[in-house]
Amino acid sequence: MKVLKFGGSSLSTPQRLRQVARIIRDASTRERVVVVVSAFQDVTNQLLECARLAETGKEAHESLFRAIAERHRAAVHALLGVHVGKAIRAQVDALLEELRDVLHGISLLRHSPPRALDVTASFGERLAARILAAYLNRSRHSIYVDAREIIITDDRFTEAAVVFEKTNPAIRKYFKKMYATHGQNTIPVVTGFIGSTEDGHTSTLGRNGSDYSAAIVGAALGVSLIEIWTDVDGVLSADPRAVASAFVLPQMSYEEAMELSYFGAKVLHSAAIAPAVARKIPILIKNTMNLKSPGTLISERAGNWEGVAKGITAVDDIVLLTLRGLSMVGVPGTAERLFRALASHRISVILISQASSEHTICFAVSTADASRARKAIAHEFRYELHHRLTMLDEAPGKTIVAIVGEGMRGAPGVAGRVFQALGNNSINISAIAQGASERNISFVIDSKQKRPALNVIHQAFFEKRKRLALVVIGVGNIGSALLHQIHQQRSFLLAQGCDVSVCGIANSSKFVLASDGIDIDRWREELSHSHHRMDPVELARRVAGLQLINAAVVDCTASSEVVDAYPEFIKANLHIITPNKKANVLPWRRYQSLMELLKLRQKYFLYGANVGAGLPILSILKDLIASGDTVVQIEGILSGTLSYLLNSFDGTRPFSTLVQETQKLGFTEPDPRDDLSGQDVARKLLILARDQGFKMDLEDVEVENLLPASLRNAALSKRFYEVLSKHDAVLRRRLESARSRGCVLRYVGTLREGAARAGLKEFPRDHPFAATKGTDNIVAFTTHRYARSPLVIQGPAAGAEVTAMGVFSDILKLLHYLAF
Repeated sequence: MKVLKFGGSSLSTPQRLRQVARIIRDASTRERVVVVVSAFQDVTNQLLECARLAETGKEAHESLFRAIAERHRAAVHALLGVHVGKAIRAQVDALLEELRDVLHGISLLRHSPPRALDVTASFGERLAARILAAYLNRSRHSIYVDAREIIITDDRFTEAAVVFEKTNPAIRKYFKKMYATHGQNTIPVVTGFIGSTEDGHTSTLGRNGSDYSAAIVGAALGVSLIEIWTDVDGVLSADPRAVASAFVLPQMSYEEAMELSYFGAKVLHSAAIAPAVARKIPILIKNTMNLKSPGTLISERAGNWEGVAKGITAVDDIVLLTLRGLSMVGVPGTAERLFRALASHRISVILISQASSEHTICFAVSTADASRARKAIAHEFRYELHHRLTMLDEAPGKTIVAIVGEGMRGAPGVAGRVFQALGNNSINISAIAQGASERNISFVIDSKQKRPALNVIHQAFFEKRKRLALVVIGVGNIGSALLHQIHQQRSFLLAQGCDVSVCGIANSSKFVLASDGIDIDRWREELSHSHHRMDPVELARRVAGLQLINAAVVDCTASSEVVDAYPEFIKANLHIITPNKKANVLPWRRYQSLMELLKLRQKYFLYGANVGAGLPILSILKDLIASGDTVVQIEGILSGTLSYLLNSFDGTRPFSTLVQETQKLGFTEPDPRDDLSGQDVARKLLILARDQGFKMDLEDVEVENLLPASLRNAALSKRFYEVLSKHDAVLRRRLESARSRGCVLRYVGTLREGAARAGLKEFPRDHPFAATKGTDNIVAFTTHRYARSPLVIQGPAAGAEVTAMGVFSDILKLLHYLAF
């Protein structure tokens, strides 16, 4: 024998009622069933609204009453037809007339006390159960059961408590007589949600109380299973409206279900579990519209589960109250006074957190209870508040998030994983509570951060893939190459458990955003159709509105304007990845301010491509320092452009011609003067210096400029190469001079003891720096450990592909960092 309970959208239309009847008939062929139903979808709310409108004394409730009446009459007509449904139509009409009389009484009195509200609300279940019983009776013997005859409650109307010592024998006696009279195969259809007081007044068990009714009946009859049929496939790991990757949990324990339902899970009423737990009756959550789904089984054991957490849920409309004061320290009874005062006003405290110093007691109540809570505290602590010995702080607009799971008990690192995931996404926690059972960690956050909080925790505990959302700014040579590499490596990333999506793309004039990712095959088309004018600050604001988790902005520009907007991107909860060197060479105060903001917001700043493009120059420097080595000197060819130029400069062609060819190959900065001036090398030296802890600015780097004075400050013009050609003879003489000594020319940066210089140097032909080819960078680290023979790194370091590779490497690093 089992109980089947139906509610929600499963009772929304005649078509859904037919589906419910099929489920009941199918189940009844295998064993005896008891059916419990709630009202048709939304009818309870409409009935209570009728009562509220009737209180005004006007006839405003009449139109809503007529809509309710027509809906039920239409259901009878659709399910039973004109002739077959004649008897049930009369019963429905009688109930509707009774409802009209109740509403008329409320209208005359202009008052709707809780007792009248319960009577009004009861008609939803009474109508639904009669209609379904009549429809079932066409193919299976079925009878209507009014729960007011079997469920006895106290007189706390709207939230009545069940008197079990009278209810249980009443249920058993009723069903024994019913089966004896009507036969063992009879299908009883019981009204959920309602009961009656000992003196016969209609009462209700609280909102969503039909689940409770099913458990009460099931426990009294000792059934083998209670099935709750609803409009979802089972208990989900999180709210799917907030977490797209939420999934159905196959099995969970009573304790887990109680924790989840108490903290906002909508599938099951929290009180419904108690009678089932007492009799150890399993509860199965099923979907009326997806019979193939196995649902969620709630039983004494949690079942086999690999993870530690089982579900994440949230309670909205919370106010966080904090009672604080030095007068509380070491004074016994303060907490007792506080919670006694709240209890006396029937205020439910949802979460409590108290500091060990006893200086503060922090607790959460629903927004609806906040005003009464303040009054209760003001009265109880009137002396302390008057003399400012104690103060009460209030923080509205909060949400409680709870992580629940039997596997959390005794598992080290669970809280650490929760709070690291939140910290990585700049989600601030106002209060924390963990029970001694260790199966629940709860915390309070601002309601506006609920969606990202649920997603980051869900990803941390339930998703095997590490997700990263990117906003790519700059789609020239480097940005386009990066997008191609991300697309090309998608299968590899997925195989490694990583999901990288590009959620934003911007060029100098437009940007396009999509929270679920942009199709990289069509990014050019998507961007061209965008109407969003590119402004870095506006882009940051729009990205913040998407509430992306584990997101990074990838700046593939050489723009100072984008760098100026970095603080806005950081505040929008984005990490930064960039080959753009301009952030790292900001004036010292601005640079320090940016680094402090990154630290404060716990954001990663990855700029490995700033020096050496795809070469691991900066990462090796960081590793040397982290391992305790001391860097004595860094010397190297740091410009792939100048390396290519000087490797190609053999005197057969003018230097200006080589520069023009190099620009066409894409090896120079957009403005080739950045390379020829030595400023690019100077920036890299400054970055290397700052990474070692030196307080330096660009002005501290001595730089040899390869440009004639006339080209250094004027705007870039079409005559650039014509003017540059007049300087060819100077560089040719430098080349010939070096050759006369058996040497080659190389543009080299040197950093030693905080002194930095960039300029042309001569090297003998057997020197490693003389053996470079193409766009090679070569860097020699002389350290205490590498004193006799420097550590040398060499490889190509110019061009879109290798620079994009360096950026892609930083993306992989960020994925690794976010996994821990």
